[in-house]
Amino acid sequence: MSGNSSFWIDFDEARRAVTTLVELAHDEPDERPPCVLLVGQSGMGKTSILRETQRRIALDFPEPADWGEARYEPMLRTVIPSGSTALKINLTLLWKQGWPITGKTHRIADLKVVELLRRQRTRLVGIDNVHAILTAGGRARRDTLDAFRFLMSEGNVPMVVAGLDVAADIFAEDVELAYRSIIVRLNPWPPGEASQRLIRVLGHGMQLIEPDRLAEPEIAEFLWRHSLGVTGNFKRLLHWGQKVARRHDRERVEFADIREAAALLPVTRCGDRARARAGTARVPGAAACR
Repeated sequence: MSGNSSFWIDFDEARRAVTTLVELAHDEPDERPPCVLLVGQSGMGKTSILRETQRRIALDFPEPADWGEARYEPMLRTVIPSGSTALKINLTLLWKQGWPITGKTHRIADLKVVELLRRQRTRLVGIDNVHAILTAGGRARRDTLDAFRFLMSEGNVPMVVAGLDVAADIFAEDVELAYRSIIVRLNPWPPGEASQRLIRVLGHGMQLIEPDRLAEPEIAEFLWRHSLGVTGNFKRLLHWGQKVARRHDRERVEFADIREAAALLPVTRCGDRARARAGTARVPGAAACR
């Protein structure tokens, strides 16, 4: 496996989030299905959690032997495009459901999505990048939230929406959605043992040579400070550290390689200012960046 490959990072927080979502798929249909808000900074693993949830649900609910030619979709997962409207979201879901999009589809898109949820025995709908509806105006945003509520109620299926921390504020605007919502928040990694454990898992998953060395206190503290505690930044630093080592004709990543990699990736030193402007919590240590 190369350092840039995608792999499941099996740490406690992610495992608990996946378990929560899989349990929703096992629940009996409810008149008011819940909605899980999976929120956290970009790079904290939300998309990976949705992907692993989909894999687990597919294992728990295999296609029946006598199912036939129809599509079987125990978990429907998609990404909201930027500038989304209720219609765009429904058309995106229809496309993921395998339904051909025509001019006539626009008029009945929401009804067709609900029909296919039942026909394809969907037990959980996962929508990523939900904070994209922030770009919509007041009326368009309300219409989008109405679409989510309609999807859950008429489709009689729970939903998980993933996005930046501001997604929780968006759903709080709708009284009914707020009542149904369960917030699962992925917090940045704290310094110390937790970050060291993550570094070990990442190093082994990326098949680095002697990865436990990189979790030693001095290197781990440097990685934490320059990653702002964000999972994806840890991985990016290790990946580029491996690239730097190979430029020096070495396979084993040294501390000097990590330092050189950090100089190539200024975003890991100074954080994502766009997220800070959006109102997400700052990570301890971010103030050290100038």
